[in-house]
Amino acid sequence: MSTQRREVPPEDSFGNGWFAPVPSCRFATFRVALAFTTLVFHVPKFNGLLASYAASAFHVPPAFAWLPILTPAAAAVLALLQYAAAAGLLLGLAVPPCGWFLAGLGFYVMLLDPEHYSHNAHFHVTLLALLGCSQDGLSLARLVRERAAAARCAAWPERLARLQVGIVFFYAAFDKVFSPFWGLEGTRLGALRMADHGLGFGLLQRLNRAVMRTAPAALSVATIAVEFFLAAAAVFRPFWRAGLVVGFMFVAYLEFLVAPGLFTWDMLAAGILFLPAGDGGWQVFHDSRCAACRRRLTLLSWLDWLRRCRYVVRGDASDDCPGIALVSPRGRPVSGFEAVRVLPAILAGPTFIVMALSRFGGGYLAARIASEWDDLPYVLLLAYLALWMPGVARYLGRPLHAALGAHARAPRNLDPPSSPG
Repeated sequence: MSTQRREVPPEDSFGNGWFAPVPSCRFATFRVALAFTTLVFHVPKFNGLLASYAASAFHVPPAFAWLPILTPAAAAVLALLQYAAAAGLLLGLAVPPCGWFLAGLGFYVMLLDPEHYSHNAHFHVTLLALLGCSQDGLSLARLVRERAAAARCAAWPERLARLQVGIVFFYAAFDKVFSPFWGLEGTRLGALRMADHGLGFGLLQRLNRAVMRTAPAALSVATIAVEFFLAAAAVFRPFWRAGLVVGFMFVAYLEFLVAPGLFTWDMLAAGILFLPAGDGGWQVFHDSRCAACRRRLTLLSWLDWLRRCRYVVRGDASDDCPGIALVSPRGRPVSGFEAVRVLPAILAGPTFIVMALSRFGGGYLAARIASEWDDLPYVLLLAYLALWMPGVARYLGRPLHAALGAHARAPRNLDPPSSPG
C-alpha cells in the first residue's frame, strides 16, 4: 500500500478568476445543506409569519406603499409554494427559479412589516438568492449515485457566498466595537436568552452563565476578536483551515451554550464552500475480490458528495484486510477505527444532514413528546468526541470491524478431482 504524499493543486486559487470553472459538487453539497435547513426551519417560520399577517386586522404600513397586501388565500398559496420550492432546491430540480422565489418571498415578508428585522433572516435569504444564481447542474440523485467530480460550474456564486460570510462577521464585530452593550463592557452578555438543557448539559450552561457574569468584558472582547478573525479568514485563502476550526467551535458554542437558531446552521452550511472538492485527495484502498470491501466502497461513494476520495486497489497479496484503509492528502495512512473517526470530516455533506436532522427533528419531538429530545444533537456530538478519547479504540475497534464486515475473498473455482483409471 503506497503512502506517498499526493500534491493536489488548488482548483480555486487566486489567479483563476471569478468565472473560472470549479467543481460543481461543492456548490451542490452547499445547496443541499442550505435547502435542508430551509425546508425544516426557514419555511415553517416564514409560513407562520404569513399566516399571522393574513389573520391580523391591524398591519404596520409596509416599507413601500406599492407592495400588495397579503390576503388569507394568497398566504395559503405562498405557503404551499414555499415548501415546493424548498423541496426543489433539495432535490436539485429547477434550482434557479426555486432559489429566487424563496429569496424574493423572504424579502417581501420582511418588507411587509419593517419593524420585524432580523440579520439572520436577511443572511439566509441572501444565500437563497445566490442559490438562484447556481448553475451546478447536479441533482441530489446525481450527487449521491454518480461520480460527478468532473462536473464544473462558474466560481462566482460560491465566491460571493464566501464574501457574504466575511461581511456578516465583519459587520457583527464592527457593530459590537461601538455598541454600548458590548465593547469593553459586555453588559449585553448578561441579558442573553439561553435555551435550557437537560441530560447533564445544564451543568455546562450554568458554568457558561457564571463566566458571563464574572468576566463579561473579557468575553465580549474575545467575541469581537473571533468575529474579526473569521471575517478575515472568509476572504483570505491561507486562513481557511484555521477559520474552519475556529468557526466550527464558535458556532457550536452559540448553538449549544447560548441559543439555538438558524444562523448557526447557515454558517455550518457555508463552511462547506471552504472545503476542497473534486480532488480525490484521500486514497481509499480496497480489495476488488472482497465482498465487504465492495460494500464499503459503494457506501463511501454514495456519501462522498465532495468527491474527496480516490479508490485504489490494494497491490499486495495479503489475505488479511484492516477494514477501512485510507491515506490522507499529506500521505499519512489511517486505518480501522482511526479511519472511522475521520470519516465525518471527509463526508461533510451527509454529516451536516445528520446533525441538522437531529437538531430540528429533536426540536419537533421535544414540542410534542418530551423536552429531552432537544439535546439529541448534543448527545451525538459528545458521542463523536468520545471516539477520540485514549483507549476507546481498544474497546470499540473489534465490534466496529465486525459490524463493517469481515474480509473474505470470493471462493475459488476448484477443478473436481480426477476419477481413478
